[in-house]
Amino acid sequence: MNENARPAIDDVQVPLVVDLDGTLLRTDLLYEKFALLLFSTPWILALIPFWLLRGKAYLKREFTRRVDLDVDTLPVNEELLEWLRAEKARGRTLALVSASDDGIVRRVAERFGDLFDIVQGSDGTANLAGGRKLDALKARFGANFTYVGDEQRDIVIWEYCRSAVLAGRGCNLRDHLSPAVTVVGAFATPKVTAATWARAFRVQQWAKNALLFVPLLLSGDFLNLSLIGRVTLGFFTFSLLASASYLFNDLVDLRADRMHRSKSKRPLASGTLPLRSAFRALPAMALVVAALLSQLPWTFTAVALVYLGVTLTYSYALKRTPILDLLALGFLFTVRILAGIAASETSISPWLLVFSMFFFFSLATVKRYSECRVMAAEGRSHLTGRGYHAADAATLMALGIASGFCSILVFFLFLIDPLSPVSAYNRPELLWMVCAVLAYWLGRAWLFAGRGEMHDDVVVFALKDRVSLALGALCAILGLLANL
Repeated sequence: MNENARPAIDDVQVPLVVDLDGTLLRTDLLYEKFALLLFSTPWILALIPFWLLRGKAYLKREFTRRVDLDVDTLPVNEELLEWLRAEKARGRTLALVSASDDGIVRRVAERFGDLFDIVQGSDGTANLAGGRKLDALKARFGANFTYVGDEQRDIVIWEYCRSAVLAGRGCNLRDHLSPAVTVVGAFATPKVTAATWARAFRVQQWAKNALLFVPLLLSGDFLNLSLIGRVTLGFFTFSLLASASYLFNDLVDLRADRMHRSKSKRPLASGTLPLRSAFRALPAMALVVAALLSQLPWTFTAVALVYLGVTLTYSYALKRTPILDLLALGFLFTVRILAGIAASETSISPWLLVFSMFFFFSLATVKRYSECRVMAAEGRSHLTGRGYHAADAATLMALGIASGFCSILVFFLFLIDPLSPVSAYNRPELLWMVCAVLAYWLGRAWLFAGRGEMHDDVVVFALKDRVSLALGALCAILGLLANL
C-alpha cells in the first residue's frame, strides 16, 4: 500500500473512531499547552511535579484550566479531514476519542462543526490512552469499529478491532501489526528529515554570523591563522546559539506564525516538526554551546550571554513594542560584531558599533515595513503578535531610509578616523568605495520594499539576489586590494 492510501471501507455501519494528537491534528495538545504556559506564566511550572503525583490526566486538566489555546489555528491533517467529511456525508458515525483533556477535545471538535457524533477525552482522573482507551471503546462499540491513530500505544486497539487507518507518523507502524489487522488506509504527514531541522534552525541565517569576521578583516591581520581559527570557532558557537534562539522564538510565536502567510510554513507552526522534538533539542544544544564556549576567551562568553539575554527579552516582550523591537534587532546584529572583537581580541571602535546599529536598524525596518504593506493589501489593520498597524508603513519607511544612510556616513567616519584599525591597511582609501557600494545596495533594497518585491527576510533576499552577492564580492576584493 502507498504511504498515503485512501481507505476503502464499504460498510457505513462500522463507526470510525479518530484519535486527535498527531492524527487529526499535526501537533500534540499537551505540548501546545505546555509551550503557552512556559511563555506566559513560567513560575507555574514548579507545580508540575505535584500535578503529576495525581496522574497525567490531572496534569492535563490543570493545563487546560490555565491555558487559553487557540484551537482554530492548530495544524490539521487536511487529507484525513477531507476523507472524514466524505465518510460523514455517507452516513458513517464518527467519534473523536483522545487522551487529551475532555475540555480541550470538545473545543477542537466544535471547530469542525457537526463532524463528530461522539466526543470523549480524559476526565482529569483517568488518562484515556492505550489500554484505558481500549476499555472505553469496548464498552461503547464492542469490536465493531475502525480506529484511526498514530502511536505505538494504539497497536493494542488495532489488534482488538482488527481494522486500522494509520495517520501521521503512525504510518511507520504497519510492520508492527499482526497479519490479523487489516490496514485499510494511511494518511501520512511529512517526515522529519535533516532538511526539516535545517529549516527549524534557520541555517541560512548563519550568514548573519559572518559579522564576527568583520573586526578581523578591518584589523588588517586577517591572514593570521590562529585568529582565523578562533573566530571560526566563535562563528559556529554563535550559529548554534542563534539556532537555539530561533527554535525558542518559534515556540513562543506559534499562534502568530500560524496566522502569517509565510511563517505558517515553518516546521513547528505547520506541525512538520513535533513540539516535543524542539523541547528536547534545546537542552542538547545548550550543552554543545557550553562546550564550545569553554574553548574561547571569557569576553566572548560574556558577549554570548548578553546576546542570549537580549534574545530572550525580545521573545518575551520587546517584539511586541513598536520601534523598541527594531532597536533590539539592530543591537543583536551589533552584538555579533562585539563577539568578533572578543574572539579576535582586536580593538573596539565606537564608530563601527554605531554604524552597525544604524545599518541593521534600517534592515529590521525593511522587514516590518514589508509586513505592514502585506497587512494593508490583505485588508488587516494590525500585525498579530506585534505592535504595528498597516498605517505605520510610511513612518517605517522614513525611519528605515534615514537610519540606513546615516549608517553610511558613520562608516565613512570610521574609515578616516586616525585611531581606526583600518589604518593598518596599506591603501585604506580604497575602502572608501565600500560606502558607495553600501549606499547602492541599501537604496535598491528599499526600492524593492516599496514595490512590494522584498522577501520577508532581508538576509534571505541578499543570499538569493545575484546583485547583492556580486556587491559582497566587490567589497571583499576592495579589502584585499587595500591590504596589498
